[in-house]
Amino acid sequence: MTAPLLLGDNRVPVYYAGGAGIDDFRGTSGAGRPSGSSSQSVERGPEDWVGSMTALPAAILPPGHPADTGVSRTPLGSLADLVADDPVGWLGERLAATFGGHSGLLVKLLDAGERLPVHCHPSRAFAREHLECVFGKTEGWIVLATTGDAKVWLGMRHRVDRADLRRWIADQDTAAMLAAMNELTVRPGQVLYVPAGLPHAIGPGVTIVELQEPTSFSILADHTAFRVDADAATLGLGWDLALSCFDLESYAYRLDDLLPTPRPLPGVPGVANLFGPAADTYFRAWLVECAGTVTLPDAGFAVVVVTAGRGELRWAGGSLPIDRGKTLVAPSAAGALEFRGEVAAIVCRPAEV
Repeated sequence: MTAPLLLGDNRVPVYYAGGAGIDDFRGTSGAGRPSGSSSQSVERGPEDWVGSMTALPAAILPPGHPADTGVSRTPLGSLADLVADDPVGWLGERLAATFGGHSGLLVKLLDAGERLPVHCHPSRAFAREHLECVFGKTEGWIVLATTGDAKVWLGMRHRVDRADLRRWIADQDTAAMLAAMNELTVRPGQVLYVPAGLPHAIGPGVTIVELQEPTSFSILADHTAFRVDADAATLGLGWDLALSCFDLESYAYRLDDLLPTPRPLPGVPGVANLFGPAADTYFRAWLVECAGTVTLPDAGFAVVVVTAGRGELRWAGGSLPIDRGKTLVAPSAAGALEFRGEVAAIVCRPAEV
């Protein structure tokens, strides 16, 4: 396989409300439904997994959904199956060898219809020791759209004692948790970096492209309002151990670490690197703003989210028309991608290996 493939809506059932922002972005008018559902009455979902080789864990998969819910479907079949059949063609030699035939990347379109819980994600070191997984869940967000008073909460304003957080969790005192955190108003185009361990929440009316390590590991401090029990909220680890995941140090004077400024990609006009060097271990994202022709600097596995305009994506041996709301997955064997027309896109790439 050497050609990029267009991807359809791939909603995954989760515990919170949302999805209208994804419908608007894709132009589907509410047609999106959780992956595997055939019922027209099923509510549209707030997460669309794009270019995904990752399935929703069996422990949180609702009844009636296939075991590989979450894995992207392409015109040629399951992306996980395609990559398994030709890992070097899809991933390139180094990446195929690094993560055992996995891209190490999960991209989502996420639309919050309500405030998400206060939570954090485990680091790779914690996941290796306690969850038998090489991946944690560091994330990066690119804001696509906002409605109303669009807020996110990132990190603690002042250092918080672990005993205080434990008390807030026992009382499910969400107001105290949010009051202790940095509250930020966000706007379209804004970039946010969310390292493993950082307490965070997303408010209603925020639609993002999310890049992350390919797991669903979340420790939910704020969980009863979302009908999640304590066992699921701690990944079955119990609070004594799960609390050790939270970074409770102050971020009030280092918010710049979480709000990277896009930087021009050297020697490639029309392309900006959205995240800083700290993210390179986990993922990379390039913003392409094409008014004519833009060619990416190298080949590699990529998930492409077209954010504005209309144009054409070209590669060695072929081309596809693209416009706002389209998503694609490109194999390494396609070579360097070229954009033509008046079009903007986010090109999501795995970690540098």
